[in-house]
Amino acid sequence: MRKLLVCLLFVPMLSQAETIATMPNKAGGKIVLTNEVCKYSGKTYDSLRRMYNYSESGYTAEGCYAIEDETITSIWINTDGSTSKMRYPVQNFTIKQKTSGST
Repeated sequence: MRKLLVCLLFVPMLSQAETIATMPNKAGGKIVLTNEVCKYSGKTYDSLRRMYNYSESGYTAEGCYAIEDETITSIWINTDGSTSKMRYPVQNFTIKQKTSGST
C-alpha cells in the first residue's frame, strides 16, 4: 500500500490537484490526501503534499502530509495559525481509483 501511495505522489502532476486517497473521520466526513505540493504561510514545501478534511456539518481544515514507513504524518493548520501533528496508519486510507474515459 505504501509503495502505491508513494508512486501516486510522484506521477507527473497536472495543473489541478487530484485526490489520491481518503479516510473517513470521526466527524462524519473524510480526510483527503492530494498530490498537490503543500503551500503554507507563503512558503512551498516540495517534500510535503496538501491534505484537507471536512466534517458532516461542513467544517474544513487544511494541512500537509508525508509518508513515513507505514504512516501518514500530517501537520494540520489550525484556525489561529498554529499547527498540530497527527499520525495515521496508511492502511486506513482508501486509494482513489483512476477512471478511464471521459465524463
